[in-house]
Amino acid sequence: MISLPYGHGIKVYLYDYDFNFEPNDVSTAYDELQIFRDIACSEADRERTFVGNLSATSLIHLPSHWACIKFIRRTLQNIQHTGFSLSYEVIDANSDCGVNKTTRLLSEEGYIFSPGYSISSYPQDLECTWLVESQPGSTIAVTFLDFQLSYTYSCDFAADYVQIGNSNTSYAFKYCDSDSPQPFQTRDNRLWVFFKSGQWRHRGFWLYYKGSGDSIDLDRPSSDYWKTGSAKYGWTRDDDTGGTSFVGWSRDPNKKGPFKKSDGGSIHLSYRFILAEVIVAVTSLLTIRN
Repeated sequence: MISLPYGHGIKVYLYDYDFNFEPNDVSTAYDELQIFRDIACSEADRERTFVGNLSATSLIHLPSHWACIKFIRRTLQNIQHTGFSLSYEVIDANSDCGVNKTTRLLSEEGYIFSPGYSISSYPQDLECTWLVESQPGSTIAVTFLDFQLSYTYSCDFAADYVQIGNSNTSYAFKYCDSDSPQPFQTRDNRLWVFFKSGQWRHRGFWLYYKGSGDSIDLDRPSSDYWKTGSAKYGWTRDDDTGGTSFVGWSRDPNKKGPFKKSDGGSIHLSYRFILAEVIVAVTSLLTIRN
């Protein structure tokens, strides 16, 4: 599990994976990597599943300060499959909301989501305003990772909607209902986001922003990412099933202050450490340094 203080989200980079599979008389057994947005690995909160192999990097956004990463070994033999390698970053996440209040965000990277997301529907009669300010001379790239507001036949008359733009007096775009907002790039270092709800409730929205105009699709860990933490791993025999759990954690005792966006850890798992029919749970713990 990855457990962080409230107000943070998690980005997971799966750099490559190579998992075994074995056909039999009835079906095919697949080794599998599962990523969840909670700490209980509950099926309702499973975000992604990986089987087979892929040499490219996959980026998984998690709208939660919790995560569970589980590897399941179902095959009996393995000769050449190598396992997986991943890392994660901690970034800011904000859903603060209040009438006649603007929430100012100064982080270069983060998530904004409607109040209650992703645990419950957003409340009624909200007016939320966020102002993201990046470094002078930079721009801000935005992508919506999820969007589902209450039904309306026209955005012109929508009770629930999101507006986004460079100014809070003339927003560039307005989205409602089940729109699919396209990626947005600001003209300067300021981004305004406004959300209003009426008498209905729905799942809400979740967006990701990053300063300096970097492409969302080509997002990679920051250049100082590998310098900010160290990873240690060990084996325990304390899980409920009597199996073997792989435990990892990442701390930097020399770093002061609260979390930075480059905090995180890395995990590498090789088949040679795993016996058949063993479920491996990856556990990571980050703490705020004093």
